[in-house]
Amino acid sequence: MLHMIARDHGRDLAAAVADQMVYIAVREGSATQKVSIRSRYRLRNSRLGEAIRIIEEHVESPLSSAEIARRIGVSTRQLEHMFERYLNTSPKRCTMDMRLHQARNLIVQSDQAITDIAIACGFVSTSHFSNVYREHFGNTPGSQRNFLN
Repeated sequence: MLHMIARDHGRDLAAAVADQMVYIAVREGSATQKVSIRSRYRLRNSRLGEAIRIIEEHVESPLSSAEIARRIGVSTRQLEHMFERYLNTSPKRCTMDMRLHQARNLIVQSDQAITDIAIACGFVSTSHFSNVYREHFGNTPGSQRNFLN
């Protein structure tokens, strides 16, 4: 099913569905809950995988490309080249996409206030968050939530 979702709607949606479909069950302590970053993005480049992990861990307070590059031991230019070559995007765009998808998950799966979600995803104002969200998803955070109710 995940293959069909990825084929018809893209890898990001398939990964999000896979993450949401994890259920509570008895499992070994070493078992991971989510699809690994390298599997999710089909990466062979370990530094790029590390950069994505860093971005995911800092959704609330996003890091600059220079800081991400420093942490994985490459230049900013090398980091940008890796993102463009393997993901056809920039570190900045990837960071924004992750923040917005995290926000969407919180809107859909929680009853947190939109303002709290904006802050949790690294936005300094609700109006900026709403504008960027609408540009990305085609609707506002509030209308997204209202659609679910």
